[in-house]
Formats: sequence, C-alpha cells, structure tokens
Amino acid sequence: MEGLGLTYLLDTAPWINAVTMPHVLPARVRALLKSESSKCLCSISLLETAILHRLGRLQMTESLDSFFALSLTADLQLVDLNPAIATMTNMLPKDFHGDPFDRTIVATAAVHGFTLITSDPAIRDANACAIDFYPFKPSRTG
Repeated sequence: MEGLGLTYLLDTAPWINAVTMPHVLPARVRALLKSESSKCLCSISLLETAILHRLGRLQMTESLDSFFALSLTADLQLVDLNPAIATMTNMLPKDFHGDPFDRTIVATAAVHGFTLITSDPAIRDANACAIDFYPFKPSRTG
C-alpha cells in the first residue's frame, strides 16, 4: 500500500463490474485499473459479494470461487478490518446510511488516506473520504 502517488480503494460494485461488465466503467476508470497505480480492496467486499451472490442479486457465469480467483489479481491488495477502521465506522457523518459494508469501505479509505472509486452518490455526498466518483450507466453492449 505504500509507494509514490495515490492509492485507490475499489468499492465493491466497481470491483465486480471490472470483471463482469467492464464496459460500464468509464474509460478513465478502466485505464486506472490497468495502470501501475496502487489498488486495494476491502476484505469485507468479499463477504458482500458472497452475500449478493447468495441472494441472487449477482449473476455470474462462473462459480463464486472462480470469480474470486479471476478478480483478485496480483496488483490488487486486500485490506483487512482493524480497530482503527472499526472505530471510524462510528465517526462517519450522522446522515451516512447504515449499510455496514459501505460504512466499512468508506472508513477504510478515510483511515488509510485512499481515494475511493465508487459510483454510489450517497458515498460521494457524505464527504467522508477522498472520492473518485463516476455515474453508473449500465449498458448491455460492450
């Protein structure tokens, strides 16, 4: 996580979309994901993905294990929950929604000084960490 330049933290949706439907990501985000920039993912995103899959809200052609093997690339570092991040989840703005995954991801970005790549306007509008926002515009074509 240390090095020159910015470190980016991927929100769960951009991470999933980068594998399952990369064409919905703006060109600048796709380029960033292919660049040498430092990129991280909260380990809690793994649990969120598993739950979305179990609930049928995430359709994949491959198994969940295969998805993880494909999407957890060598240039993507997992960031684990720690006491500072857990504490920060309670220090987010009072109007920040209660989703524990979003709270943990935002707190992780804030604690580590990462720039969070997200398409979630509620996260953007919370102003709780540095954000690289893009509007999500699903498209069936690639």
